[in-house]
Amino acid sequence: MNNIPEYTVSQLNKSIKDLLEENYSYLKLVGETGSITIASSGHVYFSIKENDEVISCICWKGTYENLQVQIEEGTEYSFYGRITSYSKFGRSVYQLIIDQVEYSGIGSILKLIEDRKKELSLLGLFDDDKKKKLPQYPKSIGVLTSSSGSVIHDIIHRISDRFPVTQIKVFPISVQGKNSHIEIIDFLDLIENHDTKEFFKPDLIIFARGGGSLEELMPFNEPDLIKRVFKLKIPNISAIGHETDYTLLDYVSDLRAPTPTAAAEIAVPDKNHLFNQIQDFQLKLNQSIEQKYLSIEQLLLKFKNSVNYFSNSIKEVEYKLSKINSENLKIVNNSFYDKSNFFNDILIRLQENSPKQKILEIQSKIGYINNNNKTLISNKFKIFSQKLYLLNKILNTSSIEKNLKKGYAILKSENQLIKSIQTLKKLNNFDVTLKDGVISVKKKL
Repeated sequence: MNNIPEYTVSQLNKSIKDLLEENYSYLKLVGETGSITIASSGHVYFSIKENDEVISCICWKGTYENLQVQIEEGTEYSFYGRITSYSKFGRSVYQLIIDQVEYSGIGSILKLIEDRKKELSLLGLFDDDKKKKLPQYPKSIGVLTSSSGSVIHDIIHRISDRFPVTQIKVFPISVQGKNSHIEIIDFLDLIENHDTKEFFKPDLIIFARGGGSLEELMPFNEPDLIKRVFKLKIPNISAIGHETDYTLLDYVSDLRAPTPTAAAEIAVPDKNHLFNQIQDFQLKLNQSIEQKYLSIEQLLLKFKNSVNYFSNSIKEVEYKLSKINSENLKIVNNSFYDKSNFFNDILIRLQENSPKQKILEIQSKIGYINNNNKTLISNKFKIFSQKLYLLNKILNTSSIEKNLKKGYAILKSENQLIKSIQTLKKLNNFDVTLKDGVISVKKKL
């Protein structure tokens, strides 16, 4: 019995702790998350389970905030960390300290997306009758995408080429990562809740990003984002990834575009097509006016023929009366005198209502209408040209480069915008973008 090693409780606990940490210094554990608790300190406590087997885990606040994956209960992940042991409430326990989390595979991601899709579909978030109609001629478009990369440049160039009168506002977001969907929700709240003349409120919103893996596109499958977009009162287009990529955002948006460039083409009409339509309208208008002229001309011709017929009839009556008068002059002298006065009155009335005078009045009215139409069409073209020039000038003066030349600066850390002094205080290094380049700043410790 003397050879049996002797320990105190604290010594044994420490020995077990050292043994665990030495043999399991770093490992990968695949399993399904159990219930998740976020403490007031910001640390996250949860369990990983496989059938009936369970292991406790902790993820420190700083580590959790930097995770690229939003941990959800009932989802399978690959967890990376180290095993440790400690005493708590009179018991010795061991746990896994997490410092990285990944989806365990494509199958796990697809299952999570499909489960979310079924749940949100039952709530009616994907119903076609809830979709809003896109504006035919949007005056302004808000694009939520990364401020760097080719996507935003492709959209701006495509919209400018097709319909340059549309104003474009870029709302820069991180298009992947755990908090990307939160940034999008914050921007949507900002857009809809600011009702001032100075704030840009678009007629249409485009969500856009380039292609990526299923894991990289997961922010666009987050239920909180899907529910917020469903409540969005502004018509919107989803353009996430390549043509074969589908996210839950595609189902809730008012329209899905296969690519960001296609979204730009869907959002605005083609100016060349509009110009052709205007020319067609002008041609049809001219044809309509010509047809009106021809109809009036035919009407006047018929009226002229009827006047000639009526005039010939009067002459015939006069001839007959003259003949009767000559033959029966003595008998009907008094009667003829009365009738002569009667016909003289008719002749005076005919002269007062001369068809020629009526024709001149109608011709004058036609000329007046024609001149008014020409003036009206000319004025509308002038106004449209002035609006095109003004909107183009506004578009050129609202770019990021112009604002930088005015003295504004952009602060970033690891390609993330620095929006507050509190964030800046926590950083040791950050970049400052000015009009003539980028400078890196490092605080003295």
